[in-house]
Amino acid sequence: MSDIELMQRRFDRERNARKSAEALLEQKSLEVFHANAELQNLASQMQEQAEHMQAVVDTAAEGIITYNADGLIQCFNRSAERIFRCPSAVGCDVASLFELNEENNAVIFPARGDSSLIDIDESDAPEPIQIQCRRASGKFFVAEVAVSTIRHKSDTLYTAVIRDLTRRLSLEARLNQAQKMESIGQLAAGVAHEINTPIQFVGDNIQFLEGAFDDLGELLDLYQALLSTIDQGKPTADLVSKIRDQQEIADLDFLREEFPSAIEQTMDGIGRVSKIVRAMKAFSQPTSDARTVYDLNQAIEDTLVVMGSQIGEIADVRVSLDPELKPLTCLASQMNQMLLNVFGNAVEAIVEDPSIERGKISITTRLTSNGIEMRVEDNGPGIPAKIRDRIFEPFFTTKEVGKGSGQGLTFVYDVIVDKHGGAIQVQSTPETGTTFIIQLPVANSHQGGPEGVEEGKSYANSVS
Repeated sequence: MSDIELMQRRFDRERNARKSAEALLEQKSLEVFHANAELQNLASQMQEQAEHMQAVVDTAAEGIITYNADGLIQCFNRSAERIFRCPSAVGCDVASLFELNEENNAVIFPARGDSSLIDIDESDAPEPIQIQCRRASGKFFVAEVAVSTIRHKSDTLYTAVIRDLTRRLSLEARLNQAQKMESIGQLAAGVAHEINTPIQFVGDNIQFLEGAFDDLGELLDLYQALLSTIDQGKPTADLVSKIRDQQEIADLDFLREEFPSAIEQTMDGIGRVSKIVRAMKAFSQPTSDARTVYDLNQAIEDTLVVMGSQIGEIADVRVSLDPELKPLTCLASQMNQMLLNVFGNAVEAIVEDPSIERGKISITTRLTSNGIEMRVEDNGPGIPAKIRDRIFEPFFTTKEVGKGSGQGLTFVYDVIVDKHGGAIQVQSTPETGTTFIIQLPVANSHQGGPEGVEEGKSYANSVS
């Protein structure tokens, strides 16, 4: 092969190799172009998703706040701005938004000091709790807060979802007050009867004292005239005769015997009216979120006074109250309504059984190692086992349509369990009736024994 032919063959190989390289480069360039297009499309989609997620966060009804382990806020949506009444809190300390104590701090920063909380199961939704929050103006309000923890590489982030409860709590307070007024309204006729009876004999006694005083007034005038006559040295026979006649008219022996009784009855009647008015005043106080010192024994007696006529027509009430009972710190107005509902439920149970000639209700309180226990027992027909687990459900009632709202025992459960951290149990059989056992915790309570209980106190007469 000549040199020219050899060179031609080499040239052809190089030209073919160059074409192959150009084709490969063109293919790779096309692949890069498509890859860039896909990346741009993906970036556009991610941007759209990010904008969509941001829009969702901004338009969410609840406030959403994201902050790091140091409490520095990184995200503060529009609802959070509306709830806290501030334009933005990004870059601020999350502690400025809450009234933090040791318990609330553990809620806002659930992973602090507990490595077991860092890796959270995504299926476990955070449990919301109520916390005092602070608006930009410094005014406090109650909000429901649920905090979730996010672990990203070495960083820990928290997301708090916040729901302002101001309006809901206001509506609940108005509803509770309306229910209380409805209950008192239902008792109004009985209360009027309870007040009318002592007022009537108070009035009768005052009329008696008024008439007696008129007679005594005339007698006193004669005594005064007698003294003047003696001082003047004049005859007194006529005046003495008149005094004897007036003494017979006034009947001094009778008045001396009846005056103490009339005064005692009058004072007793005034005391009974005063007790009824005080009890009604305690029940008609507006619902308040403030917790106050509460005497359960006194509240039970006030409730029985308010319900006196209603209970007296149906049942005899036996009360055994532990005088060593510790005061509670609680929502007094709601506790009063709870007692009204529980006692009213016992009365209604007895009324529903026509075979019961006279009902019996027993109310006891005592100290336990865990706090305070109250038992309310009735001899009604009992609660059927098939519905016993449903009696605390909202709107559940066994009464006819229009006769029961199904809210009475629901309210009782909410007050005892949800509002005060207590417990309520129901024991019921057709043979023994129904017993509600209510337990309320008391800080630093001591053990009370049955020897301290005021036994044998009966309200059968006072509520008749």
